[in-house]
Amino acid sequence: MKGIPEANWPPIINSGAISNWIRLRDILLTVGAWLIIGLTLHNLLWLIFDYLSDPIFELTAVAPPNWSAIWHKISWFIYIALGLIAWICILASLRSKIISSTKYIKTLPAAVEMRELEMELGVLPVDVEHWHNLRSAQVFINNDNRICKIIPSPKS
Repeated sequence: MKGIPEANWPPIINSGAISNWIRLRDILLTVGAWLIIGLTLHNLLWLIFDYLSDPIFELTAVAPPNWSAIWHKISWFIYIALGLIAWICILASLRSKIISSTKYIKTLPAAVEMRELEMELGVLPVDVEHWHNLRSAQVFINNDNRICKIIPSPKS
């Protein structure tokens, strides 16, 4: 992150610049994550299937769960998770000034924002107003991360 100048932030990743290895990795990680979720929830899904199959609202093939044993196993996890959530919320409220004063968040009045947009990106405020009225648009960016052309999408 130190090598990226502020003018080029956030970095723009074009879909053509992604290698096949990255695509394959992402697909395998996604499929693996769904398999782990499915295997983890297999017993729950089987319990729901048995409960909703004929005779409906009765468990026939699966024994009813022992809720007190389940709670005994997961209670510490839930207490720790609630404690961590409370800790994160308290830290966020205490550090909200630091979080909101980041140099990447700009809250400018609309007139100043339009002038800044015109100067930095080389577009006119009239064009921006026109683009707001478009349902969708294709934005073309040159090598300097500047907008070079905006046209209405064919679906508009």
